[in-house]
Amino acid sequence: MGRKSIEKERKVLSAKQKKWLGNTMPFFYKNGIQGPTMNDIAEYLNLSKATIYNYYESKEDLVHDALWLKLKELEKFKDILNDESLDFVERYTEAVKFASKCLEGLSEIYFDDLRTYYPRSWESVKYYKEKSAENLKAYYKKGIEKGVLRSFNTELMASYDLKFFNLLVDPEFLSSNNVRIETAFNEYFNMKFNGLLTERDLSVVTSFQKN
Repeated sequence: MGRKSIEKERKVLSAKQKKWLGNTMPFFYKNGIQGPTMNDIAEYLNLSKATIYNYYESKEDLVHDALWLKLKELEKFKDILNDESLDFVERYTEAVKFASKCLEGLSEIYFDDLRTYYPRSWESVKYYKEKSAENLKAYYKKGIEKGVLRSFNTELMASYDLKFFNLLVDPEFLSSNNVRIETAFNEYFNMKFNGLLTERDLSVVTSFQKN
């Protein structure tokens, strides 16, 4: 599936479907995707296999929709960064806290199976990483214009962010550093936070670090 198709991809999922697709993700985080059968998935969800096959002809389609739902949830990261009702600095801290929470549980085995056996879904991950880096670049530019962030090369900073996102979904990186994806995400952006601000609001930073 090309990048253009991914961007235009729209799905209409029922409330029940969203619920059990969401419940499927922790199962995949723990057990991987390739090993479990449709029978295993149905048993875990307390559904009949026939019910699942009413919606999906293959496990690949189910995996893709479960991932799509997670990526749609993560799109709120952009919404928070652009939320004019929040203080500009608070947008950043709240967006990072949201994303860190949303990424909880994602595992090396899940990413390894996704990358190895599910190229269509992996292409979606690659696309959303790139869009997230673009969203951060837009935020940086606004911050510099507002005088909240010190002047720096936003293109370069966004490229660093993209490289970091690539590391986040690299099973070898997570395993060799013995770090969970949500912890790595939180610490990376927390570490950057002070250096980007022109005036360091220590109360905001302290609150951010505690939460």
